[in-house]
Amino acid sequence: MKTRHIIIAAAAIAVLAACQKAEVVPVETQEEIVTQLDPWTLCDLSYIVNPGVPGQVKVSAGFDETKTQIEMNSAGTFATTVWSPGDSFLMLSHDTENDKYYASNYTTTVGGVEADFVAEYSLPGTEFWSFYPDFAGFGTYNGGLVFGVNLPTTQTAVAGNIDSGAALAFAVSSSADAFLHFKNATALVKFRLTGAAVSTLTSVTLKGSSNLAGDLIVIPNGDIPEFEMNLSFTGDVKSRSVELVGTFEEGKDYYIAVAPGVQSVVSMVFTDGTNTETKTSSKSITFNRSRITDFGTIDLGNTIETPVTLAPVQYSAATTGLKPVTIAVIPEGFTEAELTDYEMLAKSGLDALFSTEPYKSYKEYFNVWILKAPSNESGADITDGKGNIKTARDTYFSAGWGESSYGDMGADDDKVFAFVEDNCPDILDGTHAINEVPIIMIINDERYGGICWSWGNGKCYAMIPFTGGGSTLGWGYMSVQAASDSDPSAGTKTVTSQEKAELGESIGDWRNTLVHEFGGHGFGRLADEYWYDEDKGAVSAISSHSWSVPFGLNISATYDNTPWKADLLDNKAALVSANPLYDRIGVYQGGQVSVLNRWRSEKISCMIDNRRYFSTWQRELIVKRIMSLAGGTFSLTDFFSKDSPIDPVRDVASSPVLGNSHNVPVRMMPPLAPPVLVDD
Repeated sequence: MKTRHIIIAAAAIAVLAACQKAEVVPVETQEEIVTQLDPWTLCDLSYIVNPGVPGQVKVSAGFDETKTQIEMNSAGTFATTVWSPGDSFLMLSHDTENDKYYASNYTTTVGGVEADFVAEYSLPGTEFWSFYPDFAGFGTYNGGLVFGVNLPTTQTAVAGNIDSGAALAFAVSSSADAFLHFKNATALVKFRLTGAAVSTLTSVTLKGSSNLAGDLIVIPNGDIPEFEMNLSFTGDVKSRSVELVGTFEEGKDYYIAVAPGVQSVVSMVFTDGTNTETKTSSKSITFNRSRITDFGTIDLGNTIETPVTLAPVQYSAATTGLKPVTIAVIPEGFTEAELTDYEMLAKSGLDALFSTEPYKSYKEYFNVWILKAPSNESGADITDGKGNIKTARDTYFSAGWGESSYGDMGADDDKVFAFVEDNCPDILDGTHAINEVPIIMIINDERYGGICWSWGNGKCYAMIPFTGGGSTLGWGYMSVQAASDSDPSAGTKTVTSQEKAELGESIGDWRNTLVHEFGGHGFGRLADEYWYDEDKGAVSAISSHSWSVPFGLNISATYDNTPWKADLLDNKAALVSANPLYDRIGVYQGGQVSVLNRWRSEKISCMIDNRRYFSTWQRELIVKRIMSLAGGTFSLTDFFSKDSPIDPVRDVASSPVLGNSHNVPVRMMPPLAPPVLVDD
């Protein structure tokens, strides 16, 4: 028998003594531009030669930080954690000389701060990674090894402790006999409950504005694990919620393991199997790796109730401008009990909008109101694709669209505008009229879709469903394009794979639809820049350009005299000198669903494939709209002093989603429906 000993120091987690109350403001940093079209190199799981060299191995192990049992000090400010009997971890090794991977499990029967672990095989190699409790896959990203792990979305309630399967931990070593230091990969949320209703509970669910658990990517930073929420193996499932199930006792500590990160809002949902009660935070909260965020004692009273307030919630308040630029958000197909979910989705979607330029740099101009209207049923009407209802849902605004198409997406316009007029504070106080308050409708339906209804006087509402429950979506580039940008008579040509690779691939979720439909069509008054294979024919002008509130100024009916000529094309040399990325400005044929006889200012933008990037001319048009509604004057100099021409897909290390043997492909989606324009 071959015996090895790994001595690992016992450890502890620092505890936040009370619930975080201060608002967390993320620090803005300047990111280095790294052009990286395809940074992934994937390792097929069959590449692992398991189980290594036969022969029982005995290992002594402890933990540098946390493990499966939590022992608090008497003051409740420090936590030491230890092994539980039956715990096991997996060690993966890499034999760099032969470029092979090996893996084996180590198991203990005793537990404690230090414990003896036994494996049936020893592992050859020069690089070693250990995981508690296991890992799901691995690959390389930008030259470094990354791992797929699963943080359970359902965890078991254990009084005074954490579900052992959720206590993810990680260790790196240069040899199998090295001094191992396991590091936590998760953050912990701690809480205790009081009230007679506690004994009736069947579950407590923590919900966030962004992902908290599921299939996650771990990137070793030296020997420190970091979750990367914007990377995933193809088909990985992530979740904004974690459910803690079981029985609960008054006064006992309970823990939920979550992915580290900033949540703009969190809520806790308590259910007794029949009724639910939700408590929602008013401030953002940061969950830090290897730290416990203590939510304190939560009083549930004698019974679980479902109190719901329908008062407007303010997402952001304007601090700049003569008057606020107002946005209203409304729900569709959310029952009264689901309105807390709607509020979280609304904040998550708005986070995406205001992290996209130019909205990011002009957020201080905006008042954003989240309005609440409960529906009697969840979802939306299902039509035959031509407006005829096949399956009706009893919802507040009567939204609906086709089961497999979305060109007939619509709702009760009169009720939409009347509701916002009656409930939006900035309309009620006379600051704005309804035609000056663009509307976001978030729909509680997982079908794909998205459309914007826009009127000539400025009224609009954008319809955005919670497609796929927040699952990953992708949008591709067209298969044909104009053979010549200047000459429609040259016809079309096939788009090459190299041309597509240069533009990158847009990967996102329903929030990309929101940025396109509302940020582009609704607020920005931008037309689509994608096209179908057919030519819609030449026109002398685009009629919506002459509306009282112009629409579609990002599209030109001519090659030689475009709307962006004076501001951008005539100044292009100076712009490129200041930033080479402005060299993307030009005149490109194709747009407004026509492959020929329409022109756009850049090859790719949000108005083609839903990436969170508006072209320079689109950004200028959006800022002009902001300044108009704020009662200010647009200045081209001021615009460029704030402008950022960075496209996250092409210019920053991207987050592509590629294949892995345990997953399925990304859902590639067609373009969204063209906006419905009403010449009012």
